[in-house]
Amino acid sequence: MTSCNRSERTLTELKIAQAYVRLSSIPEDSPEASVSLVSVAGCEILMVRGPESDLDRVPLFWLELFDHNTKRAIDSFCCRRIKDAVPIFDNFVAQAGEGGLTANKE
Repeated sequence: MTSCNRSERTLTELKIAQAYVRLSSIPEDSPEASVSLVSVAGCEILMVRGPESDLDRVPLFWLELFDHNTKRAIDSFCCRRIKDAVPIFDNFVAQAGEGGLTANKE
């Protein structure tokens, strides 16, 4: 991994960590259960609070790729750690940026 890739990964981890802090500060009974990480080509990557903790009491969160044109979630993934969410985030950015979402649209 080059230093540029490490820097990009670190910035992505920071972006995800900041979103997690914002999500954690939303009261559980609030109708707002997500925060936006980034918008790409008519899509938005959201962090959504998981319904519960896993067996080890680790809070879960989901990353969701939302298409504003169809008003639907295109893809989502459950995450337990911020580091685990980085490749998912990168994949969602690529999906949105490549316009490869048409195969998933109805």
